[in-house]
Amino acid sequence: MSSDVREQITEWLTGNDTCFLIGAGCSACAGKPLIGKLTESVLNGLDQKLLDHFAGLKPAGDRPPTIEDLINYLVRYREILNTIMTGDAHEITVDEIDGWLAEIKKRVVSEVADDWSSSGHHERFLQRLRGARERGPRDVFSLNYDTLLEASLDSLRLPYSDGFRGTNRAWFDPQTFDEAGPGIAYRIHKLHGSINWTRDADGHVRRGRNANEDAADEPVVVYPSEQKYIQTQYGVYETLIGRFRNRLRRTGVNNHLVVLGYSFNDEHINEAICDAINSPQSNLTVIAFVGPEQDRDKQDQRLQAFCDRCDSRFSVFIGGKDNGGFIGHALDVESSLGVLEADLWKFENLVSYIAGGN
Repeated sequence: MSSDVREQITEWLTGNDTCFLIGAGCSACAGKPLIGKLTESVLNGLDQKLLDHFAGLKPAGDRPPTIEDLINYLVRYREILNTIMTGDAHEITVDEIDGWLAEIKKRVVSEVADDWSSSGHHERFLQRLRGARERGPRDVFSLNYDTLLEASLDSLRLPYSDGFRGTNRAWFDPQTFDEAGPGIAYRIHKLHGSINWTRDADGHVRRGRNANEDAADEPVVVYPSEQKYIQTQYGVYETLIGRFRNRLRRTGVNNHLVVLGYSFNDEHINEAICDAINSPQSNLTVIAFVGPEQDRDKQDQRLQAFCDRCDSRFSVFIGGKDNGGFIGHALDVESSLGVLEADLWKFENLVSYIAGGN
């Protein structure tokens, strides 16, 4: 990789106006499961009746159904049963669905491991990108349920805002994001909820240390199980995705979104990115590093179609030196090959690249 290209990549990753979108691929190096493995583990041993329903779900585009699709299906089915008078004609009941959802979310918490453990890779990443205190917080948007970011920030003793006010039974108050000024290193927005978030009897989202221990009787707040709250004053997801949209539309001179470990299979997230790029006065450029999928041709087609919608301001590096590829206009072909050689789609390699050691 030439020095000019290295300088360009470093500027994208560490620039003052850069924010991040982090997906499950960034947690794999800390032993957290990707969505496919999480789905397999959570489904193992569940009621055969539920497994039959999962088997009947259609693939979403070019990916197989996941545990999030099953949660979404059950929530929607539950809403249907609650709005009709002929529920007895259906083979499942609201009580069965409630029991399945509770068990699924309990298993998600256990599989993701709600142990408040930091990660050396995440610590190096956060330390490198903290920036000057007077600049104010850097925005990180995460699609992951785990607490690696928060635990790593605690380990580093770096102040951050996560949208909650209080301590062990903290409550969600998005105003805290706006109160985070100079001296606060990060704003952490967990767009899909968290394994240590629960919803109390009054409907308020609470944050603890361990959802299965601190609030065992309260439902865990993980997307998409909270659809009935999305359009209400308690709609934490709607609030967070709104902040994501607003941050992407910021008119900074070098406004960049760097995407790490996200496969671009969530249409809500994709639409937010595409809309921001195409909005009037937008100055957003998106640079993504994603892992290779088993069917690379379909992956390339999907990402090329997304790039075509994004006015030439979306570029993605897919995989690395083995079967890698580049889609976009940020670099020429020769320069992109140098970047692919560095295997930056692996979070640990990207961290070493920006923090030293590579």
